Amino acid sequence: MLIEFSAQNFLSIKDRVTLSMVASKDNSHEDNIIKNANKDLNVLKTAVLYGANASGKTNVLKAISFLANFLGKSHEMQQGKKIEVEPFKLDRPCLDSPSKFDIIFKTEGIKYAYGFSVTSEKVIDEYLYYYPNGRQTIIFERENTNNYKFTNDIEKQTAIKDKFNSPNKLFIAVASLWEYDKAQIPFKWLNDNLIVLIHHSDLQELTMDLMKSNESINKRVKSLLKTVVSDIEDIKFTEIEVDVKDDPILKYLNKDAKSKLLDSSNKLSNISTLHKMNNSEELVEFDLDEESDGTKKLFGLLGPWIEVLDTGATLVVDELDIRLHSKLTRFLVELFHDKEINKKNAQLIFSTHDTNLLDQEIFRRDQIWFTEKKEDNSTDLYSLDDFPVRKDAAIEKGYLQGKYGAIPYLKGGLQWQ
Repeated sequence: MLIEFSAQNFLSIKDRVTLSMVASKDNSHEDNIIKNANKDLNVLKTAVLYGANASGKTNVLKAISFLANFLGKSHEMQQGKKIEVEPFKLDRPCLDSPSKFDIIFKTEGIKYAYGFSVTSEKVIDEYLYYYPNGRQTIIFERENTNNYKFTNDIEKQTAIKDKFNSPNKLFIAVASLWEYDKAQIPFKWLNDNLIVLIHHSDLQELTMDLMKSNESINKRVKSLLKTVVSDIEDIKFTEIEVDVKDDPILKYLNKDAKSKLLDSSNKLSNISTLHKMNNSEELVEFDLDEESDGTKKLFGLLGPWIEVLDTGATLVVDELDIRLHSKLTRFLVELFHDKEINKKNAQLIFSTHDTNLLDQEIFRRDQIWFTEKKEDNSTDLYSLDDFPVRKDAAIEKGYLQGKYGAIPYLKGGLQWQ
């Protein structure tokens, strides 16, 4: 489970910001927390981010995405290949400084702290600590790219470092690849259990693949979709044979892209929904593209949603509310709060503009976060719990009135002509 994430000097984030999933002493909504997640520490199951357009909500989530993606592909980095990191661009010193990422999480009953700083050229610093007996123990520390400190399995880690690591690779990824268990366990959580959905373009295919490979997910996607979109009776998949060898697009592709296309499957899958004809039991087939945008988005979300709840992973979703009715968004969020459904203590972090969800009947105050653009155009991140808010306060009304910041301020003097 995720306990805390921090980022600095990345996109619109200049100064260090921290998203903490540690629950406060508030005793409301006990189903919204994971009790005694780490000794006497309670951890939140969900967190929601609000803020004006261009305030940095998405960039906070993109920072989590960068950490997860760079970890996943780091061991494949060729010598000298650029790291695709973007520092804060509106401050000259930031352009010449590394971007920093830190994460605290728990897996297999042990808390870990991991972090690194990078430029486009190389990894500057990196560390991995764990707390097997409640006390911090160093697995490795890395400074100035090539200076390492090992306190566990020194010979093995030194051998991995000397043979396989390079300036643009994360040591945790390389050590995990070479089956160093103290790196493998935290790497596996970071690589497999931290799932970030910034762009939603491939979700329909993802849900389809999950339905095909997992009968339990297949049944529940159909059941949930029928519950929400009452006139859908079933989902159908059909495969269409395609021949790409004579496709005119081939002449525009480079050698590698052409090879990948020719080696790919010659079958495309099509998704259809089945509806009952009026006053009849006869089923009529519709292509999924004929459904509403909301239905298509819901279908795409349901696969990863169910998988995360089944596995206890941490799901990060940007702009969850787009194309979804407020009640439907609330329904999806509250699946994570339902202890009978979320038995593995999965977590959800998402951004939204839907102020209907700013409701203390849904969230605790420590679950609600805001991003605001500061005077230097960088992103600030803070929690509603930082304000003296009464438990019966109308949060949505207060937010729209500007009591908590993080709303757009429209300048006067508009010139229409």
